[in-house]
Amino acid sequence: MLRAAAIGLGWWADELTKAVQGKSEKIRVTACYSRAAENRAQFSERYGTMAYDSYEAVLTDSAIDAVLLCTPHSLHAQQVAQAARAGKHVFVEKPFTLSEESGRAAAAVCTESHRVLAVGQNRRFAAATQEVKRLLEAGDFGTPLHCEANFSNPRPLSYDPDGWRASRTESPGGGIAGMGVHMIDAMTHFLGPVVRVQAQAKRLAIAVDIDDTTSALFEFESGATGYLGTLNACPQTVFFNLYGTGANAFAQPDANRLMLHRTNEEPAEVALTPVDTLMAELEEFADACAGGPAFRVRPQEAIHTVAVMQAMVASAERGMAVTING
Repeated sequence: MLRAAAIGLGWWADELTKAVQGKSEKIRVTACYSRAAENRAQFSERYGTMAYDSYEAVLTDSAIDAVLLCTPHSLHAQQVAQAARAGKHVFVEKPFTLSEESGRAAAAVCTESHRVLAVGQNRRFAAATQEVKRLLEAGDFGTPLHCEANFSNPRPLSYDPDGWRASRTESPGGGIAGMGVHMIDAMTHFLGPVVRVQAQAKRLAIAVDIDDTTSALFEFESGATGYLGTLNACPQTVFFNLYGTGANAFAQPDANRLMLHRTNEEPAEVALTPVDTLMAELEEFADACAGGPAFRVRPQEAIHTVAVMQAMVASAERGMAVTING
């Protein structure tokens, strides 16, 4: 049983803990830390964990095997490196970091410390994502041509101006860091690395000073193309579509739906078995920490997702295409 400490006790730490606490035989949240004493006390009581008054106290406790980082994005790189040096395995929520350089440095510390690094791209575990990848590898799509995706929701319309997510530092390019990275991960999982980005980002509707309407055109190393939209001010939307010479797929991973349109056939819905993506990713993390198969989102993939996010922000600011090197 992997003994984990939840760090940063906002709503997402609660979601992760609810997914496994008392349900999983592989991982249990046994400790917690937040800068707010009230949050620590409430979380500790709700889930029966120890509460610590500093991150350093968590890292020095030999009874804790791993940390689950649900903290502001700008803290990830430093906290990942601290944990790995202290001998803790690391599960960090997306985005991994806010810069490719800091991501590479943090990942290197994990490698040098022989600690598992897992980045929480939970939609990689969705049944629709897994089935599209299976069909792609089986050749059902023929030559993959194009992928388009959108992840949007209206939460920023009600952001507290003092909340950390309402900062351009923590939410560069609007919805990219909070939502768009899920779709970048899916698109690169299907089509490989992105080499060129042309993006735009605007603030049209929300009160806080972050962008709310962001889109980008991608060129992949394979020659395939893609489109990504991520909006902070419209109803919840989560989809990705993949187009090839042999078939098109229309997926709603959160709704557990997948339509497949093969050449010369009518579109048909694919039967999917729902996956609890949060439990799945945390149990796979626990397995990796126990010496099992590697976590499916490789550090280099998480770093590339950050590089694409950076390129989108830079392109939107400069009004021109940006090339991603390496």
